Amino acid sequence: MEKLQPHIKCKPGDVSESVLLVGDPDRIPLVTKYWSDVKNVANNRGLPVWNGTYKGIPLSIASTGMGSPSAAIVVEELANAGAKKFIRIGTCGALKRGIAPGDLIIPFAAIREEGTTREYIDERFPAVADPFLFRALEKSAKEKKFTYWTGINRTHDAFYEPVENMLRWANLFRDERTKAWNMPLVSSEMECSAVFLLASLRGLKAAAVLSVNTPEPLDEIRENPSLVYELVESPNAKDGIDKAIRTALDAIVAEE
Repeated sequence: MEKLQPHIKCKPGDVSESVLLVGDPDRIPLVTKYWSDVKNVANNRGLPVWNGTYKGIPLSIASTGMGSPSAAIVVEELANAGAKKFIRIGTCGALKRGIAPGDLIIPFAAIREEGTTREYIDERFPAVADPFLFRALEKSAKEKKFTYWTGINRTHDAFYEPVENMLRWANLFRDERTKAWNMPLVSSEMECSAVFLLASLRGLKAAAVLSVNTPEPLDEIRENPSLVYELVESPNAKDGIDKAIRTALDAIVAEE
């Protein structure tokens, strides 16, 4: 018998090669409502795994929980069970002015400002999305006429971190020479760098599409630090999750 993975309770053959990752398990039915032949595979430690098909493509979906340590465990064990392609569907804060709740972020790289991936490899090694999956997501969002932004995401560990941790990335805006530069840092969340890095180290594919929950522009939170902790529950933010899901699903189809 093939080895059963200890946390997700799956073994080779239990999951599809293409897997969607969500942090919140309550988002799984928001995805599977678009599928057919939906079946629960496992549900251990609050990390459920489901299978189904979308436009004839077999897919799996798994919850990673919150943060990079949990996400790393789930990606490792899904890969051990046969997964080869991962798309994270999640939420984020927006670090640039003009990005609104419900807009999509499709990051091509992530800053490794978390502790998990440092235990794998030197922190100078980059965490980057697979370029083909990234392009497939961008094309999918563009075809649907969704508002989306691309750039670099910041992945960190502590949701209620000291605001100064984030503000140090805004130092560029304090310099007369650089304050008008169009810095590519667009979003902040807690899992992307682990997903990207682990897939890269294993020779697998990973990318992400994120719905903006909270606008927290780096050049504004210096004046109003409370912006960092204000989760926006607007209809636009909730609609953004559905847009992210539809973008990811059709990107997977395009990549097959």
